[in-house]
Amino acid sequence: MLHVIAVRGPLHVIDGWSYLGRAFSALLSGQAHAARHLAYYAELRAALSILASSGIGIFNKRNAVIDAAGAVHIISEHGTHNMAWLALAEWATSSLRVERLIKPIQFAGTSLLEPFREFFPAQTLTLGSELMLKWGFDLRQGAEDRDERNWSSYQPTALLPLQTSPAEDSEFLRMFWNVCRPHGVELERHLFRSLLEEEALSHNLQMADFEHIYGNLHQGAKNTVSFEFLTRVDDSVDHVFMLHLANVEVPAPPYAMMCRAGLLLKLATGMAEENLRAAGVQPVQHFNNWWKDFGGHHGLWRPDLPPETTADLWDDVDLALEESAAAPKAHRHEWIQSLGASAMRMCETERAALWGLFP
Repeated sequence: MLHVIAVRGPLHVIDGWSYLGRAFSALLSGQAHAARHLAYYAELRAALSILASSGIGIFNKRNAVIDAAGAVHIISEHGTHNMAWLALAEWATSSLRVERLIKPIQFAGTSLLEPFREFFPAQTLTLGSELMLKWGFDLRQGAEDRDERNWSSYQPTALLPLQTSPAEDSEFLRMFWNVCRPHGVELERHLFRSLLEEEALSHNLQMADFEHIYGNLHQGAKNTVSFEFLTRVDDSVDHVFMLHLANVEVPAPPYAMMCRAGLLLKLATGMAEENLRAAGVQPVQHFNNWWKDFGGHHGLWRPDLPPETTADLWDDVDLALEESAAAPKAHRHEWIQSLGASAMRMCETERAALWGLFP
């Protein structure tokens, strides 16, 4: 049982990224309801991955948790969907568990927690539910997104029209991919600011009170976030990704559900990669043949021409986004026809799984 749960961490997250890519493909085709259906399953897979990386296995009414001694305990017999969101919301009530969730997030060449500790050396993180709310995502939203998925999956979609435009879709995909690019900081800097603000508020302080501490940050962190950014003098509005996360309209727009899936997948990927390293596994070294076979099988590259590193997978996406931005968008047929193979490249989110798990 221990090994079965352990392997589900990275495997669920890879499958989650694949579901998100299929959601992108549905979006490009103008099928917003199908995009919501698939985005929800990406969310669910991410939740299952986070739980598995924490020793919790969800097996459809036969659910189990592994304790520190390696003993197996059978827990509530809820079905997969209900149990996943109930367990994740409960799991995140511990600040220590939330630290495990946040620690793998890279920020200026180190864990996001390290510059946080410069500001709050002995402070534990706020409770998980409060933190996720600050980031614009209530963990309970996953269960509510399931209700939205039910409508898209089982009802005549013409009764609840959902439409997006090619221009909106192109801009959304550009934003989303730039958030997920290897070694990127576009979203991380906003998450860092949000995390500091939440902690400062709990002490009845403002970020303006911390200028003396800001000077202690290493230069890489200072190059990533200015003090004016942290105090919202510059770039005062939260990242558009976070604004999508906070969208709780009914019916939920596909962009919001895809962003919620993306945040959970980024967190789940970081946890799975860190677990591999903690177990003494060097992902690139030990899984070199596996990830190269995986990419060839999924059409990410020619089987005989794999990339040198997973970070090289960004170049194709970057080019596809440039072509999408320049393509005519008067109507969807014109946009897709002009994109050609770039349309497929923008949907290959398995690339994000690979450069996240095997950096």
